[in-house]
Amino acid sequence: MTSQDTQQRPIPNVPEGTPGRDWRADLPPALPSGAQQPWRRLGPGSRAWVAIVTAVALVLMAIAGVFALSFGFATTAFERNGVVVLTPSEYVATTTSCSGARDAAGVREGARIVFKSGPDSFGTDLGKGVLRSGRCVFPFTLSSVHADPDVNYAVTVGDASATPVAGSELASTSGTLMVSLAG
Repeated sequence: MTSQDTQQRPIPNVPEGTPGRDWRADLPPALPSGAQQPWRRLGPGSRAWVAIVTAVALVLMAIAGVFALSFGFATTAFERNGVVVLTPSEYVATTTSCSGARDAAGVREGARIVFKSGPDSFGTDLGKGVLRSGRCVFPFTLSSVHADPDVNYAVTVGDASATPVAGSELASTSGTLMVSLAG
């Protein structure tokens, strides 16, 4: 028997675990050479289709996001750093800090600063008062879901009224928001 005869003879189906079993017997028969299914070359499994579908989906999501923001379905969140500034006639200084006096007595560390315009209202607590250039400065960080740039917000610090702040100034990301007491 020549090696050519051995190659042409079918491989017998021998039960698993039998010595001499050929693992190739379980494989499916080989396909003929050449393109097997030419219609699949540009079909759903192609990388070009994946890239095209992904690009179209991203464009549609971007358009939906722009419409949602412009028509008010979604709002932008912001975080804004600011300070409440008291003039020398409005505060009392101690060795380590300062706090409001007279009409500004409610302005102190932990006092609440509130921005309000109609149904919109948001606020935060003041930090520790420090002396800077002859003024008493209370830092705060304001986080909000929405600030309408076309509206002025009334401001209260503790129990004192402060100067109004424009919504565009609240939503701005540059600089520090400065609030001073009215009067």
